[in-house]
Parts: sequence; structure tokens; C-alpha cells
Amino acid sequence: MLRSASRNEVLSAKMETHQLSHDDNPPDTLGSALTAEGPERQTKLESAANNLRQELEQLAVRVTALVLSQPPTSLLGYIWAQVFVGAMRQHSQNKKEQLSDKDRSFELYQFALEYLHAAWSGNREPFSEGTIKEEKAEEVLVAFEEFRTKTMQYCLASSLANTNPDFGEGTNKFEFQAKTSWVLIRGHRHQVLEKEFFSFVLAPQEDALVSTYGVGSDQIASGIQQIADAFRMGYAKASEVMSSKMQEATELVARESITMELAIEKLKSADTDFMKDMTGAWKDLFEGGICNLSRQTTLPKTLLEDLAYEPGTETKFFEKGPLAGTPLRTLPARIRPLIRLNGDYYATDGQFVRDSAYRAIQRGLIARNPSYRESWNKKQKDLTEAAFPAILHQQLKGATLYNEVYFKDVTTGQWVETDTVGLLDDNLFIVEAKAGVMAMHSPATDFDRHIRAVQDLVVKAYRQCRRFVEYLASAEELQIFQLENGQHKEIARLRLNTFRKIIPIGLTVEAFTPFSAMCKELPEVTPILGKHPFISMSVDDLFVLNRFLPTTGTLFHYLDVRQQVAGIPEAMMFDEQDHLGAYLSRNRFDRDMQEQLTSADRVAWDAFSEKIEEHFRGEDWQSKAVPQQHFPPELEQMLRALDRARPNGWLKYDAFLRDLGGKGRENLASLVRQLLPTLKEHPVRSALLGTEMPLQVFLHRSDFSVPESEIRHRGEVACLIAGTPTVLILVFCCSSSGEITGATCSTAVSPPTIRADYAALVAEAEEKRAKFIQLGTGQARRPPEKLSKRAKRRNRYKRR
Repeated sequence: MLRSASRNEVLSAKMETHQLSHDDNPPDTLGSALTAEGPERQTKLESAANNLRQELEQLAVRVTALVLSQPPTSLLGYIWAQVFVGAMRQHSQNKKEQLSDKDRSFELYQFALEYLHAAWSGNREPFSEGTIKEEKAEEVLVAFEEFRTKTMQYCLASSLANTNPDFGEGTNKFEFQAKTSWVLIRGHRHQVLEKEFFSFVLAPQEDALVSTYGVGSDQIASGIQQIADAFRMGYAKASEVMSSKMQEATELVARESITMELAIEKLKSADTDFMKDMTGAWKDLFEGGICNLSRQTTLPKTLLEDLAYEPGTETKFFEKGPLAGTPLRTLPARIRPLIRLNGDYYATDGQFVRDSAYRAIQRGLIARNPSYRESWNKKQKDLTEAAFPAILHQQLKGATLYNEVYFKDVTTGQWVETDTVGLLDDNLFIVEAKAGVMAMHSPATDFDRHIRAVQDLVVKAYRQCRRFVEYLASAEELQIFQLENGQHKEIARLRLNTFRKIIPIGLTVEAFTPFSAMCKELPEVTPILGKHPFISMSVDDLFVLNRFLPTTGTLFHYLDVRQQVAGIPEAMMFDEQDHLGAYLSRNRFDRDMQEQLTSADRVAWDAFSEKIEEHFRGEDWQSKAVPQQHFPPELEQMLRALDRARPNGWLKYDAFLRDLGGKGRENLASLVRQLLPTLKEHPVRSALLGTEMPLQVFLHRSDFSVPESEIRHRGEVACLIAGTPTVLILVFCCSSSGEITGATCSTAVSPPTIRADYAALVAEAEEKRAKFIQLGTGQARRPPEKLSKRAKRRNRYKRR
């Protein structure tokens, strides 16, 4: 089974390109430009970019000729064999570090596979036939290595040569980020949730799909999952079949003392499927059979036709002009992911199907039913706007949700709309959904249109979220409305200052990876009102969050941490899977990043998605427990009790407990473990714990209620002990068996000095100060220089 590649190689390739100016032997033109200064530097950069562009165009001609000189299915089989053999070799050696110099990365193979699709889509048959020779296939891969390197060099030179000031001082960096993401970042996700995703996004179009293709959303989703499974497990299954059949023949040879040829003949006559199975396994292993969707999927031919190019029918990629035939144009696989070869439909990589199939189905269906365009768009819009609460419905249990909320823009005075406003305890979340874009324009050939597409996905959603938050900030209490029969009807009144957390979210149906790393480079996307960072994610991210963050508390704590990272412009992570993996591994990783930035100008983390990918490997992923942060049993009981009771403000206290690192969690659990047995003699026990915000914990028997006056009194004394204006209070009800069954929460305020009993309270505080327990957060934050080699690769940063 193929391991989904991490983004380590992506980040490494970007950094190596950045370091060209420091190499001993950089390319002459580019190296000279990078070391030049003053006006000469600009001239040399422009010259280097032009020379590299010409080299790329010439390489495109040579690489295409090499590809077309080889039999397509044999070349596909050869490349995929390299992928799987390399993955199995790495697995057998239990490698955890980077690939050695002689091993090629999966990113290179994906680069090649996407280009094979382009070469065949843009050139007419007949193609070469027969069996590929290994030396010829190796020549193709060597050419692709050079092609990829030159492409990266051009990205650097052309970005530095740009004098367009649209993004101020960060324009060159922003353009380089856009171009390298376009070239390097392909789908790198687990391929087991395809059915779940496509069933969801295609469900609104059910009737049109059935009438056009004869199958509905679930059948199409199952067919796309079959494609993913063929690429994930097809090679391993074919190997098992081949090995099993050969073992049968070998055993027959030994048992009957006959030749292998005769043994195979006898097995053929005894087992009518013997040769069929052997032939199928051979094709899967050596002739690209795992890529043959006519064999691997039950999708109807009409749908496969709409997902595929006929050879030679894609004309734009190779047409004359700048960067003709280079990866810096829009590769055809991003529009139609399949190619028809020898009468069958092939995908060169299942990841391309996942990235492009939704839009390809949309285009195909509308091409066959032009009048359906408006209906598709309307249903798609409704689906995207409802996706956040629909997918995360369990976590949002008890939330108050308002859809299609209207209010008056504070700037224009005009009625405007927000897609979803949600209230859950002391959290307010705003979700602005964007239906997305069709195939994006390359930033190398049309930077302005590429950025407009990113802005449509990110900036428009950000502006609408900001508009709503600014509206709430414009007065102490404000109305929100819904439109009924042409009239704006009030549905609620909101006070911004009653919410502890404001979470603005932009959501898109598009896979977000190709440009998620660029979002922080957009200068406009700053924290709303200076304190509420904006989060961008896609619908497919929600399916993963739903599995890994199954409760209200885990989801909102993650969103809190995720939002803090979004508000650190110098901290870069590639996508939602990296954010989630870092959260599961290191909890408050936003604090880790902030700590690193005390000695660095910029921090870039990657490879944390490996924790997510690891869960989905193997056929038993559905029965495996998802990775979770570790909590001692006592803390798990406390969190469950809070979730069941949900007193006012409970999410703040839930987050407080989750903020604790390993040491702090264990210290608190140990204290509760010690106090629980003493409830047999004492109806109530309490302890004051010193952290960044002091916490007072009460434990009481279920047959005893702690008087409010007693809680308030102990809380005031606690404020004086801790020397803080407030103390958080958690009160837990415990059964006779020692189980925590209920919870309430409150906040104590330090008593004023003018109180008549102030001196007595101070005396009591002095008496009890010795029992003040310094809990400590226990947030394990290792300094970067002490990290392991693998972690150092994950936590790349530039020192000042």
C-alpha cells in the first residue's frame, strides 16, 4: 500500500531554491543575478528569467518526445512500480528519516505522472507500442528531474524579477510562494474518505446525475473510492495474487516432480480463473493496470468519458506562447483527470481524480444539460453554506444557529448577508462559504487572475466575516434579521462583549492545499478588530476534523489554537492536516511557534500531517481508534462531566483544562486521585492550584450540596492567596464509587479592601497560603536546538 507523501520534500525543495545564491556552483545566469547588486541585479534577474523560460520550453519539447516514444501503459506501470518498490523498501527498512540521495521522492513521480497525462492529452495517437526498456524509462525520469529543477529555478528568478508593487515589499515572496505551490503541491492526502466526501457534495444533484449518467451520488462516490483504493492497495493485492499463484505452481512442481511449465498447464485446467488472475496481476504490476479505470471501477462509461481527454483533444497546454508545454501552465489533469488509451480510461494518479473530479463532473453534466447550470450553482451554494453545521452536527449539539443572516453594513448602510452565525456557550462563530472556482489560472502565466481566484476563495469570505463583526462592534447591542416574504424580520439581538471567543471562518468546497500556505501572505487578511484572526478551510477538511475532534470541547479548543496560529503571520504551515497533526502532537503548538519566533524571523513547520496519514494506512483504519491527546482518567471524567452539564461559560473551563500540558494534567489528576477517597470522611474537599490563571477545584459527595456562600467565601480567600483579581472555580459532584458525575463553574473576585471582613479574609489567606499548590502548565516546549533530526526538519526556521 502506498504511503501518502509528507510535505517534507516540498518544503525542502523550496528552501533549496531559496539557497541557490549560496551554492558553490549555481546556474551561471541565475547565480550571477542573485549575487549582483544595485541596478545590475534587476537586469540580470530579468535576463536569467528569460533564459530559464527558454530552457524550460526546450525541455518541454524534449520531455514530451521522450514520453511519446514509450508505450503509455508500460511507462505508467514502470513509474508506479518504482513508487511501490521504493515505498516497500523504505517500510522494510523502517526508515523514519529523509530519503537517501539515490531514492526519488514521491513528489517527483507525481510531477512526472501529471505530465504524462498532459503529453497524451495534447498529442494524437497512435502512440508507441510494446514493452518499455528500463534504460529508456530511466532516461524519462532523469529528464523529469531536470525539468522539475529548472522549473523551480525559473520560479525564483521570475519572482525576484517582478517589480509589480501590488503586495508591497512582500510581492516577490508572495509570487514565489504562489508559483512554487503551483508546481510542487499536489494532492497528498489519505485516500479513504473519497466516498464520504463525494456522497456529500454530489447529493444535492442526485436527480440530475441519475437522469444523465444512470447513477446517483452514492454510486458515483463509491466508484471514485474504487479508484482511490486501486491506487492505494492495487499493487499490493496484485503482488499477493502473483505470489500466491506462483506458490501453487512451485508446490505442484515439488509434489509431482514436474516442470514449471507443466505445473502451470495443470493448474490452468484445474482452475479456470488461474490465468485470468495471473494476467490481471501482471497487468496491475507492470502495465499500469491499477490505473485502468475501465477495470478498476464501476463508474458508467458516459461519466468516465466526461472525466477524460481523448488523445490530442487538449490544445491549450502545448499551443505556442510563453511557457508552452511547461508545468507552469495549467496542466490538463487539473481540468479532466482521466485519459483514454487504447479504448480504456486511465488515471495516471488517483490524487488527481480526487482534486479534479468534482468540477469535471459539474462541467460534463452541464455540457449535456445546459439548462441545469443555474440549478447546479444554487444547490452547490446551499450545500456549501450548510456544510459546517451539517458535518460537525455532533460537536455543535446545543448551538444556536442562524442561516442567511441580514444586517445593515456600518459603512454603506445597505442590507447585507452572512451565511451562518452560530452561538455556543461563550463562543460566536461566523462561517462564510464560497462555492469555489473552476480550474485556476497559473500564477506564472496569469498572476493577476490566479490571485483573483485566491481572493474569491479567501479575501471575499474574510471581508464578509469582518463586516459582520464590525457591525456587532458598532453598538452595545444589535439586531440580526432574516428575510421573509421580502421583509427583514428580527431573529435575535447580540452583544459582542458577551462572547469570549469570536471565530471567523471561510469555507470552500475546493481542496485548499494548493494555496492554503499563501493565505498569510495576503496583506489584507489581518485579525478582525485587531484580535480575531480569520481561519480558512475546505469542506473535505471538515470530514477529518469530525473524526479526530469528536466532542464540542475538542473542536472548539482546536479552533482556538488554530486561530492563534492563523494570527501569527511569520508562522507557516501547509494545510489543515498539518495544523491538526501538530495539535494532537503538541497541544498548544501556537505557543511553541511564538517561542521559536523569539530567535527567528520566520517559522515553517511541516510533516505533522504524518500523524493523520498514519491513522488511515491499512485496511483496518475504520476499526482503529483515532489518535487523541492523552488525558489521565480523572481529567477525562472532569471534561466529560463539563460536557454533560454544560453550565454557563463551560467552554472556557474546558479549554483551561485542555491548555494544560502533560505535566500539568498529571499533577491535577494526581491531586484529584488523592482527594476522591477522602470524600468518605469529608462531604467536600477543595484545593487551590497555581497556573497562569489560578484554579480552585471543589469535589463533593452527591448527597451534599456546597452552599453558594461557601464557594464564594473560599473563592475570595483564594484570590488573596494567589494575589490575583480573579480565580476560576470548578465544582465537581462525585458518586459514592468515586466517579465524577456533575459539574458547575464560576469565577471568584478578590474582595475590596473596604469590606468589613477584609482583614479576617487576609488572615485566613495567610494561614492557608502554605497549602497553595503550584500546578504548572506542564506545556512541554523543547527549544528548537534540542529537537530530534526528524523534528528539526518539521520545525524549520530562519534565525536572525
